[in-house]
Amino acid sequence: MDNSKTEKATINVGIMELAQIDLLVDSMIYTNRSDFIRTAIRNQLETHKTDLEKLYLQSKTNSFESSSHVQGGIGIYRISKAELIESRRKSIRINIMVMGILLIDKDISSDLFEATVESIKIYGRIRASKPVLELIDRKGLKR
Repeated sequence: MDNSKTEKATINVGIMELAQIDLLVDSMIYTNRSDFIRTAIRNQLETHKTDLEKLYLQSKTNSFESSSHVQGGIGIYRISKAELIESRRKSIRINIMVMGILLIDKDISSDLFEATVESIKIYGRIRASKPVLELIDRKGLKR
């Protein structure tokens, strides 16, 4: 498994549940406890897929009521230098909301980012150059 796409989460599990998981692992139905837990999580998220989409849209509406310049989505969302240059040309400051991974192109300067991005709301992870990540933290752009 690619660790760059995972986060560690610690959970407490009852002894009876853990014993049942171990039996499934020993019976080679799952390769290990983590495999079982990841499968259970994926199944629950799939069960709630419609709810998650509705909640994402509600949060987007509630977080950025006054702005019509909201970009983002569910999954992997990429911001390019060309997008931000176009926003700056039009004098538009954007709000970004992502549930997943926000990829900010490495060639985007912190000056361009600061001039064009008003705020970020993220349920997940941001990948960007070190100067842009430092700007996000320093300016408190994350909601």
